[in-house]
Amino acid sequence: MNILRIYKNKMRKIVSHTDVLHGKPYLAGTNITVASIIEKISNNQSIKRISEQLPQLSQEDIVGAIKFAQELCSKPF
Repeated sequence: MNILRIYKNKMRKIVSHTDVLHGKPYLAGTNITVASIIEKISNNQSIKRISEQLPQLSQEDIVGAIKFAQELCSKPF
């Protein structure tokens, strides 16, 4: 069964589809996963630096991915 989930932030949708990137949430129109952005943040990269490395993303896209991850982590596990 194919499942598509969509989370909308101001700039770009975060989507998850069972047939794309093993179902990991990613920024629509890219192959950039939310996890890869969180990994960069955890390695002390700034939002500005990430947007320079990944010019297809705006700083608002990156903040949206962080907020998405924060929202997921705020729910009971």
